[in-house]
Amino acid sequence: MIVQGGKTLYGFTLGVITLHTHFPRVLGDVGNARTWRFPVLYKILEGLNPKAIIGKEKNCVEEVLNAARELEAAGVKVITTSCGFLAMLQEELARAVSVPVITSSLLLLPLVHRICGMKPVGILTANSQVLGQSHLLPVGAAEVPVEIVGLEDTNLGRALLNDEWCIDFEEARNEVVEAAKRLVEKRPELGCIVLECTNLPPFAVDVQRVTKLPVLDLTDLVNMVCFAVEKGGTLPWKGATME
Repeated sequence: MIVQGGKTLYGFTLGVITLHTHFPRVLGDVGNARTWRFPVLYKILEGLNPKAIIGKEKNCVEEVLNAARELEAAGVKVITTSCGFLAMLQEELARAVSVPVITSSLLLLPLVHRICGMKPVGILTANSQVLGQSHLLPVGAAEVPVEIVGLEDTNLGRALLNDEWCIDFEEARNEVVEAAKRLVEKRPELGCIVLECTNLPPFAVDVQRVTKLPVLDLTDLVNMVCFAVEKGGTLPWKGATME
């Protein structure tokens, strides 16, 4: 059997385009490699921190597109990002490469709206003042009824935006829980909650505990797509014989 080479490294399923940050990323965060069940390769957007990119995604198009192309050339089978606001670039990124691209958990909105009885969807975001139609439209969610609560006025939100090196995660947990409570109080008829911010999945269990609602985040969507492209290697019964 002849095997084709040409690269230095092999075996990556997931490629993550990540901002250049210094705040801690605990297990569950997109930027923690142990979060993933698949081999992951990161591409850091040097010099682009949260302040540089939030609300200015269109100015960073070429850097992000080039990062996606580099990850594809490295052999990844799925590409995602470390900032949900990059949903604005979903269409450009998906066209730029030939592998599946998941810019944001906001891609889940049309799906969960339909599977949760056509009820409104709650969104917990890093910054509710930024999140808008320019992010919802590219992911097909412009018509989905949503209720949005942001963390911009919390210590966690400020730490993420200002790229602080230390975060009190117990305090952050309480802030996220309180935000989730406000979300349900504002819209009691919510069918589920989507965590827009890629730093929020570590708190997904806490949000579900206090709201009693299904809670979805980027890791759920990425894992689903990665399993879809790696069925033969991850699901033991796929391709199995009767012997």
